[in-house]
Amino acid sequence: MSADTHMQDVLLQAKTLSKHYPVSQGWLKPKGLARALDGVSFVLARGKTLAVVGESGCGKSTLARQIAMIEPPTGGELWMAGANVAEADRATRKRLRPLVQMVFQNPYASLNPRKKVGAMLEEPLIINTALKRAQRAERAHAMMARVGLRPEHYGRYPHMFSGGQRQRIAIARALMLDPQVIVADEPVSALDVSIQAQVLNLLMDLQQGGGVAYVFISHNLAVVEHIADEVLVMYLGKAVEHGSKRDIFKRPLHPYTKALLASTPRIDPAQRQQKIILSGELPSPLAPPPGCAFNNRCPHASAHCRQQVPPLHIFEGRQVACHRIAEIS
Repeated sequence: MSADTHMQDVLLQAKTLSKHYPVSQGWLKPKGLARALDGVSFVLARGKTLAVVGESGCGKSTLARQIAMIEPPTGGELWMAGANVAEADRATRKRLRPLVQMVFQNPYASLNPRKKVGAMLEEPLIINTALKRAQRAERAHAMMARVGLRPEHYGRYPHMFSGGQRQRIAIARALMLDPQVIVADEPVSALDVSIQAQVLNLLMDLQQGGGVAYVFISHNLAVVEHIADEVLVMYLGKAVEHGSKRDIFKRPLHPYTKALLASTPRIDPAQRQQKIILSGELPSPLAPPPGCAFNNRCPHASAHCRQQVPPLHIFEGRQVACHRIAEIS
């Protein structure tokens, strides 16, 4: 464990975290190995937001499931509250699990339609605390007020609410155990644009008030620019660029990051970048190309790129995985 892990404000530290899934390829073929997450590292501090971005299939949601302890990693380390979650026993994982809560993408699917709002908010307290019924109800009402829900909503069912209100309920449920980290997996992508801003502002207000840290999974860079402190760009299970939001949005370095940002609509003409069209398809994690995983779509790829995997190294104050970064930046 590094010295960084002992710093008081560090809540979460991942070291070369990996998740590989065995996949059947047919009767006569051996099982393949899908490297959904392949050696990702980061540090998350109290009150900060790490945004994880990339195309569908890049490993964002797999990373979310590792952090939320929904499934164990294949390799690497995940440190939280002085324990390595990757190697923790059942009792330790049970102790750590309330520290990380998750807000899912679809508020229409993540809430139990048969339970009233009050019952859903109190359920984590029933499982994890010894609070009496009156105390649980008091906590639930306080949390509802905190996320902008009215007292009469306590006895209503999810179908009686709009999408934005449902996501507020989901956020309230995630906060009931006072977690240190919330993993938000595309939390506004299923909402109308006008409602997205309300939910994002709510998340930011809650962070300022309570110091909770977010791992914010998204493919929408306009949303990321609004909420993130740091940005981790992933491609085919690997980190290709990692740095502050300001640095990455002001001057993206990796060719893949440049392509992502160039595809983001901008109102201000001065902020618009020349559109970059990526050729080819995202490779399968079952059969990634040799060398740099991005080489078959990269306009700058050389023979070296097609043979050697680029290490993530420091360049201009951030981490970049590109052999030719000094030439093309």
